Amino acid sequence: MWLIKPLKFSYTNAKCRAIKSTLLDISVFERLTNSATIGDIIIVIKDTPYGKFIKSVLQESLGKGLDNYFLYLFEKITEKLSKKEKDIFFLFFMERENLRKRKKEIQQKPNAKELFKKLDMEYVTALKKNITVLDRKDVKDLGVITGSYFNLINIITTVRLKFIYGYKKENIFPFLIPFGSFTKKENIEKLLNMEKISQLHILFPSIFKKTVKDFTEMRKALYRYHTETLKKVWLGFPFKLSVPFALLRLIEIEIKNIKACIEGVRLGLPEEEIKRMLVGI
Repeated sequence: MWLIKPLKFSYTNAKCRAIKSTLLDISVFERLTNSATIGDIIIVIKDTPYGKFIKSVLQESLGKGLDNYFLYLFEKITEKLSKKEKDIFFLFFMERENLRKRKKEIQQKPNAKELFKKLDMEYVTALKKNITVLDRKDVKDLGVITGSYFNLINIITTVRLKFIYGYKKENIFPFLIPFGSFTKKENIEKLLNMEKISQLHILFPSIFKKTVKDFTEMRKALYRYHTETLKKVWLGFPFKLSVPFALLRLIEIEIKNIKACIEGVRLGLPEEEIKRMLVGI
C-alpha cells in the first residue's frame, strides 16, 4: 500500500501543493477590509486567482464568480480520484450546500424540527457510510476533519439558539447534527446545559484555549480550531486523501472571508468590524 499511494496521489498531491501556494495571505485581506467601495474590492480581487472569474461589479456576480472558482478547483483537484473518493468529496462539499437549501425551503413548516432531524440523519448516515469504505488511514483522517467541522456547527447552533433566540435545551437538541465528538452524550449535555458563553473554555478546553466574551469571539475561536485541524494534514506523509480534502475546505473558508469583506464594505462597516467577521486567519 505504501508504494501504491505515492503513485496514485502524485498528480493530485502536486496539484494541491501548487494551489495551496495561491491561498491569499493576510496582506490581501488587509487591503480588502481597508477598501472604501466595492470597486476597491474588485481591484484587489483582480490581482488574485479569483480575478478571471469576476465578470462585473454587481454583488450577485461577485458571489457567483467566487463560487465558480471553487467549482473549477473542485474539478481540478478531484479529477484523478477514484469513484468512491469522488463520492465522499461530492457528498461533503456539494450535498452539504444542497442540504442547507432544503432546510431553508422547509423552515417555515410546522414540523420543521422533525424534518430537519430527518434530513440531518440521512445526510450523516450517507457521509459515514461513504467514509468507511475508504482506506483505513483515510477513514481516520477524514473522520477527524469532518468531526471538527460538525463540532463547530453544533456549538455555533447551540449558542445561537440558546443565547440569541432563547430556545430551551429540549428544543435545541433536534438541530444538532450527530457527527463528531458531540455524538457522545456527555458532550451534548455539557453543551445544552451551558449557562453562559464564557464557560466554553472550561467545558471544551481542547477547542477553546482561552475565555471567549461574545458570539464573534467564539466563532473566531471555533474556526481557528477547525483550520488548525485542516492544516495538520500537511505534516508527515504527503500522499493521502486528506490533503485535497483539507485544501478544498480551506478554500471554502477563504471564499467565506472574501464574501464577508464584500458584505462589510457594501454596508459601510468600519474596517475593524469587518476584520471581526473574518475567520481562520
